[in-house]
Amino acid sequence: MAGPKLLLTLGVLLAAAGLSGCSDSGKEAGGGRFHTLAEENTEAQQYLPEDLPIPEGAGITFTQGDLAEGKKSSMLIYQTNESMAALGTAYQKYVREKALERGTEIVDSRNILINGKVKGAYSYSIIGSSSESQSGGNEIIVTWIEN
Repeated sequence: MAGPKLLLTLGVLLAAAGLSGCSDSGKEAGGGRFHTLAEENTEAQQYLPEDLPIPEGAGITFTQGDLAEGKKSSMLIYQTNESMAALGTAYQKYVREKALERGTEIVDSRNILINGKVKGAYSYSIIGSSSESQSGGNEIIVTWIEN
């Protein structure tokens, strides 16, 4: 069974290999409806920004927060029927509004890859692709790791 560090490392590696948002609750972004992670009735927000946008009706399939050697890390995976265009628009907007440093930013009709590193603070990645288990759906992986 893979440990939390392995899963977080895998998420970051996928982002690096090539595989943003709306901070107001219930607002539309790119044609979809989004709310914040803080509005989810789950422990999903552990070590993630509370204002991270999540599409209405998204199904969270995995969440993991870890505190190791005084550094926090978190991974969130969810599935949604929201279009990749709406997801990409939402996360690009979120990254811009938060003035997050950007490393790679790729958004197209089938994939999302937005990642960056805020020196002395944290690294983040938002990866999206078609869901293998949900026909017509998309899967999003968000990782947030303190440096």
